[in-house]
Amino acid sequence: MNKTRQGRGIFEERTKKYVIDRSSIGFFKAILESYEDVAIFSVLDGDRGLIELIYPASFEDDIRGIVADMIHCGIDFREVPDVQ
Repeated sequence: MNKTRQGRGIFEERTKKYVIDRSSIGFFKAILESYEDVAIFSVLDGDRGLIELIYPASFEDDIRGIVADMIHCGIDFREVPDVQ
């Protein structure tokens, strides 16, 4: 799910959580980092493959495009609601 909050009036911040195959976490992290400063990537539960992306709302299309490319490469992304 999307969680949105105002970040000091500068930009709108969004958070998405996904479950992906554990073996794909490192690859996805490397791809995301190659875009430099698009999102903050965190592994919330490595055993389950639960990851979190925090990014400015202005990068929403970029995030969707990156995820779509990863799906095209065979990595299954399942967006999950805000979980702890």
